[in-house]
Amino acid sequence: MPKAAKISRSRRTGDGRDRGCLAIAVCLALAAWLLPPLPVAEPAEPAEASSLAEAIPAPVSDGWQTEAAAAEQGWGDDVGLGDRFFADYDNGFAILPRDPGETPFSLRIRNQNMFRYDGFARKESSWTDSAGNVIPIVNSNYFGIPRGRLIFSGDALLPKLSYLLNIDYNSVTNQPIGFRAYWLSYRFSDSLELSVGQSKVPGSREWLESAFAPLQSADRTMATTFFRPSLSQGVWLTGEPLDGVFYHAMVANGFNTLNLIPEALNDRFAWSGSAWWEPWGEFGRGSSDLQDHESSAIRLGGSYTYALGSGSQAASDAVENSPIRLSDGTIITTPGALAPGVTLLSYDISLAAIDLAWKYRGLGLSSEIYFQDLLGFQATGPLPIASTSAFGGFVKAGYFVVPRDTELYARSSYVTGAYGSGTEWGIGLNRFFLPGKDNLFFTFDTAWLENSPAGQNRTGFVAGQNGLLVRTQIVASY
Repeated sequence: MPKAAKISRSRRTGDGRDRGCLAIAVCLALAAWLLPPLPVAEPAEPAEASSLAEAIPAPVSDGWQTEAAAAEQGWGDDVGLGDRFFADYDNGFAILPRDPGETPFSLRIRNQNMFRYDGFARKESSWTDSAGNVIPIVNSNYFGIPRGRLIFSGDALLPKLSYLLNIDYNSVTNQPIGFRAYWLSYRFSDSLELSVGQSKVPGSREWLESAFAPLQSADRTMATTFFRPSLSQGVWLTGEPLDGVFYHAMVANGFNTLNLIPEALNDRFAWSGSAWWEPWGEFGRGSSDLQDHESSAIRLGGSYTYALGSGSQAASDAVENSPIRLSDGTIITTPGALAPGVTLLSYDISLAAIDLAWKYRGLGLSSEIYFQDLLGFQATGPLPIASTSAFGGFVKAGYFVVPRDTELYARSSYVTGAYGSGTEWGIGLNRFFLPGKDNLFFTFDTAWLENSPAGQNRTGFVAGQNGLLVRTQIVASY
């Protein structure tokens, strides 16, 4: 059957499903819009600028509830747990020491949840990768939990020694419960904190931002999904050496080696760093000006990652892994991707990124540009090329039509290279139920995709997509 006929039939058979997807999404959006904002006891405070690892800003104050409960049970301002500890709510449910110097132990328990509806209506029925494989493009229509997190953190053993354990749960991979991050950190000063464990390789500003922050999208952009690193084990330094100047530098096992056993790793590290400057005061979390800055806030930054001798990639179901692909969406280690009958065994990755963002009175603008080189190829046979490059980035803009409450936004992202190009055009809205705070908000997002080269199980992007992607979600952090 001719290709045109196949495409036409797929459109006809998908019409009813597409209308159903859009109907569900519109109903969810209307419900979120009609819900009144919840009362807030005090104005929102900006999140700490030094929070580099998906930290959660302090939620709505429940001081009046705590005081009432304490009065009924005869407690003071906190719940006593013996002479040395008390229970409270401090960026999570917390057990805190009365004297941290004498008893340097604490525990905070936090939860992050993302419940999403995902609907995709395809324009084409299949795409062909660079190896010649014909891959179907399928419609989607489902509810899911792309990300859920149970986070334990606090101090232990020494007053300046902290720990974090982040357990991930989801309904979109074959690993519904997994180990996402763990580290020990020692804070020497504001300018230097040393950490060891497993965390993000800091190769992109939008990647360093929490997926639970308001990103003027239902998730990170298509371009960021394509270019960004993943998580790995290693050692990293963070700090604020000068007022408003921050850095995050890491030596890791690799670009995306999460869940790989030592035998699957090579003997060469990935080196990655990111630095940024906030000259006009604290910029705040996310892309949206939820803080409603009374004066302009700007952030200028850059990131660079070099991974030597990369070979095996973490499985696509590894937590937050985004496989390295050619610019048409083909996973680079696919047999025949670069030459018939030849499989790439080893390669180096160079990724540079420049970012700029601005916030003022409810208006938030942000952009990041990526430059990627894949080089140093070693394969099972001769290759026609020794390297390949890709370029891309995104631009986002949003404005709060109701200050600190309702934001409308638009964005575009782009990826191009020797093997093809892909684009994303998106619009949507964010509705914050706790005005000025991102602990509970609703997102309605639509995006038109052309030849998406990105694929990642948390985002809704699938390599080769052509068509309309609709995502609506509720995000809750407490």
